[in-house]
This record gives sequence, structure tokens and C-alpha cells, in this order.
Amino acid sequence: MSDNSQSLNRINALKAEIASLEQAAVSELHARRASLVSELEHLDAEIGRITGKAPKSAKLRTRSGRSVSLQELKEILEHAPEKTLNVRKEKLDFANIKTLANANPHLLKLAGKGPWPTVTLLK
Repeated sequence: MSDNSQSLNRINALKAEIASLEQAAVSELHARRASLVSELEHLDAEIGRITGKAPKSAKLRTRSGRSVSLQELKEILEHAPEKTLNVRKEKLDFANIKTLANANPHLLKLAGKGPWPTVTLLK
């Protein structure tokens, strides 16, 4: 039994180390992205100074809402009236909700194709 518990402890330690390394990598990528965005803004300002007009810079797409996992969405919908909620009103990312609904059609139903889409928990 001692060997099993030592093996499990080692596995858990390795999982924790992997999670830590993944988080460090994500943090590094976010910092690099911020640096690149800052450099692009500086270059746009320099182009504007030289040409005398504002450059046509590509806008970075930002998400308008927060992304949630399937489990989080299910918990939110469990407590919602009629197990339905408005995606925009709840400030959720529509693309994320649409992906979850398409991947789980037996569980989620997307409705309202206009500016105020809704999502419903079917089960």
C-alpha cells in the first residue's frame, strides 16, 4: 500500500507542476501580447506623426462578454427562470455560448437570432 500512496503523491505533485508550468506559459504569452500591442500603437503613432494623418490600423477584436465552461453555464441556467437566460443581458460571450450549444444540442438550445439571443437548458 505504501508504494501506491507514494505513486499517487508523485502523480499529484507532477499534475500540480504541470498546472504551474501551463499558468506560467499563459502569463508569458499575455505579457508578450501586451508588449506587441504596445509596440503596434507606438508604430501607429509614429506613422501618424510622419504622415500627418491617423493611420488606418486594424482593430483588435475584443470579446464583449465573459466565456464560461459548459458546467458553469449549466449551473447558471439551473437557477434561471424557465432555465433560460439572455446571453447579452448576462454579459456572456455569444461565440462561446454558440460553440457550447452546437457541441451539446441535446443539452442546450440557442434561440433569438437578433441582438438579444437566449440559451435554454433542455434537461
